[in-house]
Amino acid sequence: MREVNVCDRVSRVSSNLAGRVKRVVIMVQENHTTDNYFRGLAAYGGAVAADWPISPNPPAQDPPHDRHAYFEWLTGASTGVHVQFDTRTVLPYYLYLALTGAFFENHCAGFGTNSTANHLLIVGGQSPTLKNPSTARSPLWDMPSLPGLADAHGVAWRAYSASNGYPVAFYAQLKGSPNVVASSKFLADAKAGNLPALVFLWHNSPYDEHPPANVTEGMNLVWQSVDAVAQGGAWEETVFMLTWDDWGRYDDHVTTPALEYTPDNVQLALGPRVPLLMFGGPVKSGIDSRWCSHVSIPKTAIQLLGMPALGVPRLDDDPGLGDLVDPAGRPNPAPPAYGTALELPPIPDPPIAPRPPPPQPSGNPVPVGPIILRGGSTLPPPNDAPLPHQPHPPGH
Repeated sequence: MREVNVCDRVSRVSSNLAGRVKRVVIMVQENHTTDNYFRGLAAYGGAVAADWPISPNPPAQDPPHDRHAYFEWLTGASTGVHVQFDTRTVLPYYLYLALTGAFFENHCAGFGTNSTANHLLIVGGQSPTLKNPSTARSPLWDMPSLPGLADAHGVAWRAYSASNGYPVAFYAQLKGSPNVVASSKFLADAKAGNLPALVFLWHNSPYDEHPPANVTEGMNLVWQSVDAVAQGGAWEETVFMLTWDDWGRYDDHVTTPALEYTPDNVQLALGPRVPLLMFGGPVKSGIDSRWCSHVSIPKTAIQLLGMPALGVPRLDDDPGLGDLVDPAGRPNPAPPAYGTALELPPIPDPPIAPRPPPPQPSGNPVPVGPIILRGGSTLPPPNDAPLPHQPHPPGH
């Protein structure tokens, strides 16, 4: 049998979806795990905890959630913040999207650390840092990116960024681009039907849901954003992917597969579970149990918009989620307009049992690789948050 390479797979998915998907909107919020946010999915068969203490809203604190905090959680020195939001009460629109679109219950932060590295994985599949650099003197890296790939292949794009161009301002090829605009412009552009084929959307506090923000306020702005796309007439041809950048030191009951580790022999990828919702006119609904991570998001955009490989193996080798788009089915109805009543599917009685987790990927974890720059040169693997050296790599 002929071996199918990455470019062949991308072309095959893209040809099947030609004309059905005209737009991909990637929305990134902040700092919550799957258990922390989606308690309300338990009765519908979601693999989520359902009996932890209820978190106040707004949450009481912004707990440390950097690489060292992740190491404590990974090794059992800390459980993380062991609470959950009442999904049905404070996050009902997210529960609606999870029940009417696709919910990836085993989606994971790409790296076990805090924000910046995970944002960069979503934009371009790699990160030279495992910390949050100062935005006052942001480093600039000449890495390939999904928007840069779109630019090179005639796919229109726009990044509605947070303050100071975060996080796209870390990319030399994107910094200063007229396609990087303030997130406040999104609603007007969407209502006017003025969105390009590839869209990134970030929000500033408190609408990014970063603790100690009121999470309902962030949800409401996401609701307004999706509704604006529908008002602009683009719902049927748009695929949305909504995720949260990192775990925020909130607990989660699922042990995630070890795929990569740092020189101190500590698991880096996959990070803890964080929610991923995929929805829109052509998206198949259901709870999906496959293992996936933040690099699956740009890979899926590449599949749906018919672009070639980026040149970053971690991203290019990911199978993507393009199979969740139906090339021929009837479009899903748009969600209720912002501020109107949400009719959630009835709670099953008896509750649906969750599926067992899928098999973990075969093979031993590997050391995290070097950073690939445009032009083919490299930077050393990220190692700026060293931890106590472990005697063996994970899985060895």
